[in-house]
Amino acid sequence: MILLSIVWNAFCEAFLRGMGMEMRHGIALLTLLPILHTSVAGLLFYIFKWCGFSRKDVISAMFCGSQKTLAFGLPLVNTVFEGNANLASYCAPIMFIHPLQLILGSLFAPMLSKYAAEEGEKEEGI
Repeated sequence: MILLSIVWNAFCEAFLRGMGMEMRHGIALLTLLPILHTSVAGLLFYIFKWCGFSRKDVISAMFCGSQKTLAFGLPLVNTVFEGNANLASYCAPIMFIHPLQLILGSLFAPMLSKYAAEEGEKEEGI
């Protein structure tokens, strides 16, 4: 419930005060962030796979390494850049990536579930 409160407060503040950026910068962020997130997740997937981790551990490491929470990042940015006129611009990527991570994670889930299930089938000899 605390996490939900932090996220709700962050979005309310952003819409109340405005994002502090031009529309074209917001569109650029919404284009770049999914590409970067998918690239990092894919890179981590192949690194941990190459290191010989089990399929389930590869998936866990991929998500733990690439998923970051708004509840941690936003208070950190607010503390570091407190009083800065560009604070809203610094917070925008964090606020955009949070829902994008959820969407991308749900898109990855069926493929990763199938990937993890294949390991179980090999263990059972099916």
